[in-house]
Amino acid sequence: MAQGVKKTVCPRLLANSSMIVNIDGKFVNEEKNKTSTSIEWRHHDDALDTFFVKLNDSPSFTYITAGKFRYMEFEEGKVKRQLGLHHLRENIGKTPLRLDDLELLANGYFKCPDSTKPDQNPNVLSTAVSNTWWSVVVDSLPHPEKVVMRGAPKKPRYISVANWKSYAGELLPTLASMSSEDYSGSLWIRAAYPKKVLETDPTQKPVKPKILLPVPKLFGKIAVEGERKIPLILKLNQQLLSE
Repeated sequence: MAQGVKKTVCPRLLANSSMIVNIDGKFVNEEKNKTSTSIEWRHHDDALDTFFVKLNDSPSFTYITAGKFRYMEFEEGKVKRQLGLHHLRENIGKTPLRLDDLELLANGYFKCPDSTKPDQNPNVLSTAVSNTWWSVVVDSLPHPEKVVMRGAPKKPRYISVANWKSYAGELLPTLASMSSEDYSGSLWIRAAYPKKVLETDPTQKPVKPKILLPVPKLFGKIAVEGERKIPLILKLNQQLLSE
């Protein structure tokens, strides 16, 4: 992250350590149709975040983000799509979830509190780079039960968290309902465990769907001092994606 951005962005992460979180969701979308998704979120505190998204009525895909740069893979990695910030408004399949939801989960980019405004409400969080959501209002921190998200869709999204549970020291929302004027649904965590479990106990390794194939060498991670690791192809297209 650039030096200037560091002064204005105060990340708020749902998970502060490297974890694998399996999330399921069922919804009634804006077309009043039932739809569902299963997402495996691989969160890394010092590298790329990866989301393996399986959809019941749309092509499944993999979403990879380094914070400033991001891309998607389809058809088991055969098709790759680079994404700019304006793409984050797109829905995930036919669900009411958006790509920006994955971006906020992975990187938690929110603006730092304004020190010139001592009366600023700490429960009103302003997003720093989001193209979908402009503010997230919570009833309490750090583990809210009621959340209201407002932004480009104009119609607020309401989230109600039924329960928080500790997974290997990380407190995560196990069940949440989500609604707006045009849709409703629920999300829940099916399983969550630290990434090191896969390394120390292979029997805990989940069965991967076909979409979970190794990332081609072209997209291998390159360590850059002071930055999150970014795939080579993304570094070659920084100027394009930053527009």
